[in-house]
Amino acid sequence: MMEVKTIQYLPGHISSIEEYRQICEAYDAELKNIWDALGLQLKNLDMEQMDSDTCDRWASLLGITFLPDDTLADKRRIIRGKMASGLPYTEPKIKEVIASMVGEDFYVWDLDRQGKKLRVGILLAEVLNVGAVQEIVRAMAPADVIVDVYIYYNRWLRFKTETWNTLWNNGADTWNDVKANAKWQEE
Repeated sequence: MMEVKTIQYLPGHISSIEEYRQICEAYDAELKNIWDALGLQLKNLDMEQMDSDTCDRWASLLGITFLPDDTLADKRRIIRGKMASGLPYTEPKIKEVIASMVGEDFYVWDLDRQGKKLRVGILLAEVLNVGAVQEIVRAMAPADVIVDVYIYYNRWLRFKTETWNTLWNNGADTWNDVKANAKWQEE
């Protein structure tokens, strides 16, 4: 933070007058407020650092509706995904957009080039973002590609042979932890 002392810019014979010192102190306080406001604006230009109010402004501009339990990180991720969705479709770009919305490890990608079918499975831990992902994937995919965005549920067959001790050693304290853990959602 910049230390503001406007009194130093006045000539010595003027800076010794009490009225000018009081005026400079008032200027110093106002300049500090201006610098703080500018710093906040610059911080909010960065998608990774923007505050909740800025996320809400972007949401109203982009037509996004956040869920009540969306965290600040979730809001930032959804805004990034929406902004990137207007870019031309390429497989890496659409994967990047999906990853920015739900996280790198929370979706399953299946593209059938001959049948022109795109299936995107959103893991159960990110189930609340399925609608937003579906909207963006449909907007980015070519018109002749059939798009299917679905919820990728944990499969009982995947971990019914596991013991509770195995689940516990892999970071699961409750069944909700098992549902949310990407490791247990793998094929």
